[in-house]
Amino acid sequence: MPLNEDELMLTYKDLYGVFLEDLHIARPLIHLLQERNEIVQARNLALTMARRMLASGRGTYALGFLAICEQLEHPDREEITALLNMARITSSGPIEVDNDKSNSFALIDQLSDAEGMDFLREGRLLHARAGDNIVRQGDISRTFYLILEGEVQVHIIMEDGHDEQLSTLKAGHFFGEFACLYNLPRSAMVTAKEDSVLLEFSDLAISQLMQRFPMAGEYLMRTVQARMIHAMTHSHPAFAELPEADRRWVAEESRLREFNDNQVIMDAHHQPDSCCIVLFGTAQATRTQGDESIACTFSTGDMFGDVSRYIQLPPKTEVRAKNHTLICCMPGEIFQSFMNAYASFEQWVEPHGESHHKKLTIPLEEWDMS
Repeated sequence: MPLNEDELMLTYKDLYGVFLEDLHIARPLIHLLQERNEIVQARNLALTMARRMLASGRGTYALGFLAICEQLEHPDREEITALLNMARITSSGPIEVDNDKSNSFALIDQLSDAEGMDFLREGRLLHARAGDNIVRQGDISRTFYLILEGEVQVHIIMEDGHDEQLSTLKAGHFFGEFACLYNLPRSAMVTAKEDSVLLEFSDLAISQLMQRFPMAGEYLMRTVQARMIHAMTHSHPAFAELPEADRRWVAEESRLREFNDNQVIMDAHHQPDSCCIVLFGTAQATRTQGDESIACTFSTGDMFGDVSRYIQLPPKTEVRAKNHTLICCMPGEIFQSFMNAYASFEQWVEPHGESHHKKLTIPLEEWDMS
């Protein structure tokens, strides 16, 4: 059920408390205050935003909020006149460019105010107490969460039972998008660190957002992919000793590719200039040696690619997805940097790659006998 007017007001007030300079939050909030006849609050918010816009050199936006002040008949005529004069001077200069995205809610940054409000209305308010598990690792569910109040902890339960802490998310952050977009089991636990309020969105709301507003969808997809790759570096043994800065380097520069059953990941004549890491699903490598057809299966965590002789596959090897498969393509320069800098990375990669190369070079019967 879409948010009612009280819930929508709470959502915008919470978001405004995080993104104090976001036009797409402030303008709808002023509109909602007007609709509730809370004129004094609407006037004060418009004037506050005009001051903020002017202080950050965005005179054109300041003029817009000052026009709202006049429309709402703000009583402080003297300050409004002074701000109008300053805003006109500022806005007559070079074209204003707002590069500080840290002060805006990027998920709706490419939407109009009305479009952003329509999207937020599709959420459902969820209250979580400190210690509540909002998302459980391994669960199958297709929902996406936006934090309005409080903090949550993202963590992974490793195979040995160790609880690996990944990050703390605060108001304005979102999570749960992996399962929502890729129909995957939950890759991590998310637990409320304190009493929290969240907006829960269905996969339908997210898919509609991406279809109707491609730029917003592109931002969401890139964020999802970076987070998935970052989470992989915390669970993959090859990256165990890497510092956080290098884990983030992998997440920022690598790309995620999605394949359906039997789609070609790598053909027999071309190997990509990257290290391919299976994030989800399985892939099968096949090649012909004489009259023999040789096959090898890659599963989660396996690496292949032409960036190193250790993980380079034999000539004329083709790799195809088996069922739904996600592949992380890590640039060759990052792979080589890690091979040179971290002995633990090289020590994992070398025997791993050689075992797969052996399987694709020697017929299966001989390999089993060895």
